[in-house]
Order: sequence, then structure tokens, then C-alpha cells
Amino acid sequence: MARAVLPSTWENGFRQPSSDKAWSLQGFDVETKEPAHYKTPQEKDQVTSDIHNFLGTSSLRTWPTLYNGTSSPSGTPDWWSPASEVDVLICGAGPSGLEVALSLARQGVSFRIVDKAEAPLIAGRADGVQPRYLETLHQWGLAEEVHEEGPLIERTAIYKNGKKLFFDRSHQSDSRYRGLHIITQGQIERIFVRDLLRHQKLVERSTVVNDFVVNEKSSSTHPVQISLLNEKTGREEQVKAKFLVGADGAASTIRKRLNIPFDGVNTDIYWGILDCIFETDYPHAWVFGSVKGLSHSLRSPTNAMELDL
Repeated sequence: MARAVLPSTWENGFRQPSSDKAWSLQGFDVETKEPAHYKTPQEKDQVTSDIHNFLGTSSLRTWPTLYNGTSSPSGTPDWWSPASEVDVLICGAGPSGLEVALSLARQGVSFRIVDKAEAPLIAGRADGVQPRYLETLHQWGLAEEVHEEGPLIERTAIYKNGKKLFFDRSHQSDSRYRGLHIITQGQIERIFVRDLLRHQKLVERSTVVNDFVVNEKSSSTHPVQISLLNEKTGREEQVKAKFLVGADGAASTIRKRLNIPFDGVNTDIYWGILDCIFETDYPHAWVFGSVKGLSHSLRSPTNAMELDL
């Protein structure tokens, strides 16, 4: 999931390892040998883990000029000219903030979207979406890009202390996208960022909402005054908006400034996500599996498990 697919070729009728970069145009058409009308951007292999083993370093192939917004190594496009007065300013470019941006772009509502990170999430966090989520994306023409990324999970298996408690169909619905679709949060963000580019919108990276004031008594059509800070350059900018959207996660600075409580339940459980290959006699493949024991638990939305120690 958080590992780049190695290059391969089907030249001999079956898949074989290849040294050619199939995702990169070399300045000419492979079949006609004529000059290509398009040149692919430079890719970068980004390390996805701090710990490695004998299998090598796990890395994910990404394209900074495509996904890193205003932090692109090639700079911003000529058409990029952010307005100092917009209808909506979105703080946070995770899935929630990007979904707001996608909806506004399709409605012709002016907006800007900022995020503290320099790039989309590289690994970890969420790893699947439900049918109703894909139905919403279908309205935007993005469902196919998401549901083709990974496997479809339709069964659940639960074991406890070596005994099978449950194995049957699950995650079923009447939707055309009937099951649990496996995809990492980072990949969803990249799909959304690509779509924003189609609308000539960029995520303003390394940028945070430093402060904001709501002039409730003002007659202005844009009562929210926001101070943006680029943490990379130190540049500050004042922006006026009709609405400010706080989509900056569980530790949201917007929520804290407004004294809105974070409702929920805290536990003493430690969660960890592993992107790995297990050598196991676990009898089920491509299921939502859960293996519980006295000392540890394992659960996985794909092959075997997630480790909880």
C-alpha cells in the first residue's frame, strides 16, 4: 500500500521485472519513435518507514511537481494568483478539507486551501472506504479512480485463542460499490489533489492559519479576517473570507480557538499499522480478519492482520 510498484514488462507474454520506467516518457513515442507531445514530470522515491529489514527500504513513488502544490520544486504555474478575498478559506488538506474544496470548485465558489505539510500523507492512518463514500465521489466523477486502487473486501473472519468465532460475508450493501474498498489515505489525497489541478487550484503547502478574527458586527460581506503564515518562508498574508473551514484534524487549532470540545472516547489501546508480508498458516485471504489472543491481537482489512501489542 505504502510501497511503490516495481517496474515490469509484458514483452514476452508474461510479467517480468524491467529496468525501464514504464510510467515515464523518454521524450519520444515508444511505438512510432516520434517526439512526444508531452513530457512526464520527474518522480521521487520517498521513504515510508523509519525501520527497515533484509527485504530492503520501503519507499513510495511520488511526483512532487504534481502533488506538492505551492511547495513544488519547479515553482508555481504561471496561472497561479491567489486572491486576498475569497468566499471560503479551508484550513487542512486531508481528505475532509480536500472534499470541501472539490465540492466548492464544482459549484463555482471561490476558495483557498492551506495545509501545514509539504506534501500529501506518505503512509499510515486510514486504509479503506465504504460504499456510501464512493457514491458521493461518483457525483464528482472520482469514484472509479478510488475503487480501482485496491482490493474489495466482502468477508470477515474472527479468531480468538486459536478458535474460529466467525467467518461470513460482511461489508455488504445494495450500492454498486458493494464492499469495503482498500486504499490508503495518502492515495485518496493524491487523487483529490490531481482533480483540483483540473480546476487550476493548488494546495498552499507549509502554510497555517496563524490567527483569525470574526467581525460579527461588521457590514462587510467577508467578515472573517485571517492571518496566514508560511512556515517555510516566514511570509505572512492577510486574507478575508465569508467562511473559515477548520479541517485540520483532531488537534485542530481552529476548533481550540473557538472553544469547541473534542467529543469522543479515549482508550489505553496502542494501534500500529504495518505494510508487510506475513509468513503464516492463516487460512483466509482478502478478508477483514481479526485474531485475538491473551497477549496480543491482530487485525487486517486485506490478508491477515494488524498488530496491536
